[in-house]
Amino acid sequence: QAHAQRTTSSSTASTMAAAASSAATALYKYTYTLGRSLYVPLTSRCNSVPLPATRGPGFLLPRSVAEALVRLRDAECGNPGGSSMANDGGLYNDIGNWKEEEAIPLPPYNVPLVNGLYQNYFGEDDLSLHLERQRQNNIDSTEQIDDFLEPSIESLVNEVSSRLEDSAEEDNFSQVVIAGEGEPTLRMDALLAVAKSVQSFGKKSNGDNDTTIRKTKASSKKGKYDHLPIRVITNGLCYGIPNFGYSPYNNQRNGTIIPLHRHVILRDMMEAGVSQLSVALNTANRHEYDILMEPCCHTGGGRIGSASGMGDDTEGGGWGGGGEEETDPSALLPGTAHDIVCEFVLEATKSGIQVDITGVLRPGIDQVETERLARLLLSVGPNNRYRKQRTVRWRQYFS
Repeated sequence: QAHAQRTTSSSTASTMAAAASSAATALYKYTYTLGRSLYVPLTSRCNSVPLPATRGPGFLLPRSVAEALVRLRDAECGNPGGSSMANDGGLYNDIGNWKEEEAIPLPPYNVPLVNGLYQNYFGEDDLSLHLERQRQNNIDSTEQIDDFLEPSIESLVNEVSSRLEDSAEEDNFSQVVIAGEGEPTLRMDALLAVAKSVQSFGKKSNGDNDTTIRKTKASSKKGKYDHLPIRVITNGLCYGIPNFGYSPYNNQRNGTIIPLHRHVILRDMMEAGVSQLSVALNTANRHEYDILMEPCCHTGGGRIGSASGMGDDTEGGGWGGGGEEETDPSALLPGTAHDIVCEFVLEATKSGIQVDITGVLRPGIDQVETERLARLLLSVGPNNRYRKQRTVRWRQYFS
């Protein structure tokens, strides 16, 4: 009888612990964890074939990850709890039928690709009206100004901060990864805000209690602690995004439409604390890249206010549709998108950010040529530290 009571008590404790864990997880809508990494998706929209989709039709994700990405889709559609974007194929309705530990596919991604997220902004007059509304609502210019997309920047920052505070009492995260189904550089203000919140958390924790920050290999010998490494997983097409992904609604820029020069992207990332980039190169062939990734972007990043920079959801073949790109003078010529990725890798490596080039082992990909190109791009780094490292991190393709 005593043994039965102990068994029952143990079972009850396990059930309560599981319920508590589920309740804690339910508090986090959009972020998720893989191993000791905290992942922060910013958008589900993309200016190329989404990186999870490049892994093949048989690519599966842990259920908790798929649920978080579906919730982000729904938030962007303005239909929490179910949307046409998340519901295609019926997988969203069936997601509850999968076992907790099972890996599952994402619902089909059937929305057009975009080359920008701020389609409703067309000029200085609109920006002036927006800033005037902020002043009427007594919004302090020093406050974090949102970009009026969902999920809001504030909600993402708060969720990340809660994650970090909760993890400080247990096993700390080894890194924060800004990545998801969509392209994070489409939403640059959100990317920088999340990175800065992680960086400030590290500084605050260093001042209050060193035990709340994970020791890095570089600093452990000196007995010092550093903030969490921040990595961004990207397709590398940020130089082709209108206004380079920066929101026109940020009051901190005093109404000026900046940046006008692409070099500020890497500068802002580094100042915000981003120390690592994973860039999907996928192939050394410029024209094969167009077929694999179907890039939806423009040379020079386009300009806010121009028809070329709006990324309207036009109909057409493939993932992203066609629209007016054929007649637009700033539209990409075949193979140019691959050049943009290579230029981004070169400049990021020169700046000192650690760059990892990734590829998917699809049938027919020339691995030798891709690795040769990657070695060339990474050779411009400080002290040429990539010379003896593996140049491409190849990922499995699931047919």
